[in-house]
Amino acid sequence: MRSLVGSLLTLAALGLAAGSASADPIGPDCGTCQGSIYTLEYGGSPISSTSTTETFRITFTIDTSGYNGAATVLNAVAVKVSSALVGMSLFSAPFVAGGWTTWMGGLNANGCSGSGSGFDCAYAGSTGVSVPDGTYVWVFDLEIATGALFTAPDSSSIKVRYADDYNTKVGDLVSENITLQVIPEPSSAALLGGGLLALAIARRSRR
Repeated sequence: MRSLVGSLLTLAALGLAAGSASADPIGPDCGTCQGSIYTLEYGGSPISSTSTTETFRITFTIDTSGYNGAATVLNAVAVKVSSALVGMSLFSAPFVAGGWTTWMGGLNANGCSGSGSGFDCAYAGSTGVSVPDGTYVWVFDLEIATGALFTAPDSSSIKVRYADDYNTKVGDLVSENITLQVIPEPSSAALLGGGLLALAIARRSRR
């Protein structure tokens, strides 16, 4: 019985390892990262599609706990996962008074610029989230032409604006290439291993 439980534990562990996320964040020491850590992820498949487009839910995470610049807020972010952006919406974002406004287009020293093919930008105006602080997450639903998602290493892009209390940009405008990572669903091996393990433990308990 012990050998069976041991084998099932190994199977479950391998399955869980196969289904775990393989995030490849950038920072804190990249060229314009300024001590923060940035991760761009999606679920691996579109959340909806038409005959010509696919919509992907893209999660942009920034850990600002190590931010080492002189700004007090982070008030604009932009992501690019394709050059063929058709439509976009902001599914969720950190709370700020007045909310976030979105534009198709990139980000410059003054905020969302409305230009820059493929970028989607979210801007909180003169407010923003405090830095350095915790981890903030923006979730975008981006509609792009079918087959046009950037999946190669370092083919996606991010931009971030840090500012002072007067909404003046402080330090570098974060502008970096990044790899869009897949967050896989739990694998069938993990589910099978977990089920067999539970069954073995239940049988052992009855004995």
